[in-house]
Amino acid sequence: MALISLKRLHRKSTMSTKLVQSAVDNKLVYLGVWTNWSQGSVAGLTLTTTIQNGGLLIAFLALFVTFSGTCFWTIISFVLHQILGRRDPQTASYHQQQAILRNSDTSVTAFWRLSRMSWAWRRHGLVPRRTFLPLVLSLVTFGAFAVAGVFSSRVATTRGGEVLLLGDDCATFNASLFTAENQGLVQAYLASRVRSSANYASTCYADRGSAESCRTFVRSTLPFNVTSSIACPFPGKDRICRSPQGAIRLDSGYINSHHDLGINAPSSQRFIYRSVNECAPVRSREFIRQNITSSPNTVQLWYGGDKEMCWDNQPTCTAAFTLESGGRRTPRNEYSVRYVVTLDTATSSLISHGSMITRYHVLEDNYTSLVNTWKPIPELFIPNADVGVIFLETHDTPFYAPVHDPWFSATRGPFNRTASLGNMTAYLSDEPISVLGCVQQYQFCNPSINGNASCTPLRGIFQAALMASETIFSEVKQRDMFSWSAKAIKDMAGGFYEIVNALKGASLLASDSLSTLGQSGLPDNQWELELEHWFKFTLADVQRAILDQATGPKLAGSGQFHSLPTTAEARTVCSNQKIRTDSFTSFNLLGLVLILSIGGMIMIISAALPCAVERMQRHKKPFASLEWITNDTLQLQRLAHEAVGAGTWDGACNDYPRTRKGELLACLDISNPKHPVLRVAENADLVMEHDQMRASKDAKGRESESTYEPAEAFLLNHEIPCSSLELDRRFTDSMC
Repeated sequence: MALISLKRLHRKSTMSTKLVQSAVDNKLVYLGVWTNWSQGSVAGLTLTTTIQNGGLLIAFLALFVTFSGTCFWTIISFVLHQILGRRDPQTASYHQQQAILRNSDTSVTAFWRLSRMSWAWRRHGLVPRRTFLPLVLSLVTFGAFAVAGVFSSRVATTRGGEVLLLGDDCATFNASLFTAENQGLVQAYLASRVRSSANYASTCYADRGSAESCRTFVRSTLPFNVTSSIACPFPGKDRICRSPQGAIRLDSGYINSHHDLGINAPSSQRFIYRSVNECAPVRSREFIRQNITSSPNTVQLWYGGDKEMCWDNQPTCTAAFTLESGGRRTPRNEYSVRYVVTLDTATSSLISHGSMITRYHVLEDNYTSLVNTWKPIPELFIPNADVGVIFLETHDTPFYAPVHDPWFSATRGPFNRTASLGNMTAYLSDEPISVLGCVQQYQFCNPSINGNASCTPLRGIFQAALMASETIFSEVKQRDMFSWSAKAIKDMAGGFYEIVNALKGASLLASDSLSTLGQSGLPDNQWELELEHWFKFTLADVQRAILDQATGPKLAGSGQFHSLPTTAEARTVCSNQKIRTDSFTSFNLLGLVLILSIGGMIMIISAALPCAVERMQRHKKPFASLEWITNDTLQLQRLAHEAVGAGTWDGACNDYPRTRKGELLACLDISNPKHPVLRVAENADLVMEHDQMRASKDAKGRESESTYEPAEAFLLNHEIPCSSLELDRRFTDSMC
């Protein structure tokens, strides 16, 4: 049995994976800009790309934010340099601080160098207080852009991001297209859908699935409320219910079509759906007729007439069974479900968990007339709800502990059973067939309407959908959009009947612990656990029905009993279905634009600010701008060499100062390794004079070959008075 359980779990996991894979087919997803109405018309603008292109864009954003941070620090350091600049003679720490502000490309570098500078001066008993502000701002800038870098990645969603389906293959299930030829395909299609939803519910609603397998719908699970010990929901009260306060209510709450079902739409085009199921164990002794004198034995269930299920046309007979020694024959009811575990050869009796369910829809139309062959007895009949009864047979199934659950009740015994390891004490079911009764009601609301008139009263599914389209959705566009989605809920989404009919005994949680020897003990609320399990399936199937309507049928040939959308509004719903997937990358377009625009503005300001300030200060207070220029690394190098008389420099106000061609500068004198200095080489003038003589000879040679002497050659070959050089230098200084 352990091997069987492992196989079942593997099959469930495989089905869940197939659900995800089928939903995120690349051909089904819209690539481009669309509006995610969860964030509004502006903030919801979304760009969906392939995961490869998304990775490139994410990498670009990371580099862009990093470079924007560098440019922002350039602005901060320039402003600080301007504010802290002083024309009066200052200490060495001041000049070091200004140089660090000028030459630190990033805030991290500035913070590190300023910290080390402060620590170095502290050893000499001096702590430059003026470094406090640059230290704080460099640290704040680093922290701000570190956070910005993290949050910039939030504009992109790669794992479980919402994407929009194209909806090109959109179609809805249509029972009016059933024919004798496609009945087999219809049953295969329905069984496949039920199994997929049941596997999803048992995996994702039970928190046993991985994040990947449960990341398909916009919400992996839909919330619901369970209320126990409520009053009997049937008009017969204690005449039909086992306990007057022994019922359970399963309420989905208000499910929003946009937030919960993924139909992407503005608030004016949304609807709300609600499902309420109230169930209770039903009396059986008073409504079961068993004939043990006939051969074979027969059992009739008297909960309302169903002439197709009872062969003797009893007006209140719902279903009839024939019991044979060692087992039971298949009931003559198309809604009969059965899960045969094994044949106990020791007692020649059939160990089985079987269930049979039938339901009654109060609204009559072409489809429900096929289903409504059962007319409930007055004790069960409710005119504004879908009513169902579920029959459970545990005949000859041994329980190895007394079961006090009202549906699985097994207290007959104890009996001794022979097993390979010795005798075992067993208990048998108290009744041949146990019954649950359920009242299923549904509700639709229009959230754009205020007040009590926004919702329909609780009704059967067909009544509720019809009433909603006629009353609360008065506009034609709203009504057409709602009617298309309502078809998925009422025609494609399954209820208790569908899961029991398709999975039979396998739909029961109790069957998971059933072995060849029988059933171990069950909790006293097993019937509630079973109903909660089935209710999870109904919620998962609603999610799947909405998605399947947008993607269209996938089973080969199933398109013959599906209808295409006939209105523009229905096609709009089809092309606005959202899912979650790991196969695409979605970007928030507003966040993307903000990052690019703010970053671009920072870059432009950082490039233009020094030039703009220099122009404004040129004729008034040029010191701050000139100090910014001269504190640059290359300008500091020029000042150092020029201070020892090395080089004839041009571009003293530019980013790149220059000397004459071939001119040699001072060398680093390390005769005192602890105090290296710059020193002009003794033969530097000789080398310069030699180069000038060679240049003069070359110039004279060119002069003899040409009758025209350029102005440049004339200036190089003639001595310029010192007074002219001094005037030229003063003129240049005034222009800086």
